Amino acid sequence: MKKYIFTFLVLVAIIACNKEKFQTKPTLKVLSSNTKKVPLSGTLSVKLEFTDKEGDVSDSLLVIRQRINKRMPVTLKALPYKIPDFPKTTKGEINIFMDYYGDLTLQLDAIRIPGSNPSRNEPDTMNIKFVAKDKGGHYSDTASLNNIIIIR
Repeated sequence: MKKYIFTFLVLVAIIACNKEKFQTKPTLKVLSSNTKKVPLSGTLSVKLEFTDKEGDVSDSLLVIRQRINKRMPVTLKALPYKIPDFPKTTKGEINIFMDYYGDLTLQLDAIRIPGSNPSRNEPDTMNIKFVAKDKGGHYSDTASLNNIIIIR
């Protein structure tokens, strides 16, 4: 019986130690956003958390806007952003402020509602994905913010 308890404790210790270590490849996680429905001329604010063993995440961030409206084929548009240099840290937060015209609807044609008079646009439904790149050229996993409504 003692043999099983010892084996179990060693196994728990190994698993617990592995969870604490950061990887060379950055990780990214969405912590929060200010809204799920962005009004006309509004701003979407997103808070991301990153971890990176080398602490050199301050290279770039790729934001992928995936429009998922039923009446329009899936549209993917990627926007690259430069991350400002900051002191090396293995864990931190990145705040992103996405402007309605310059970031959320840029290069995405509005979807007209058929038969509406006067002509109206359908709101965009988007999944917004984030990928960070560190100075070593490693890309993070993808963090997603799903079903964001952009009023048009």
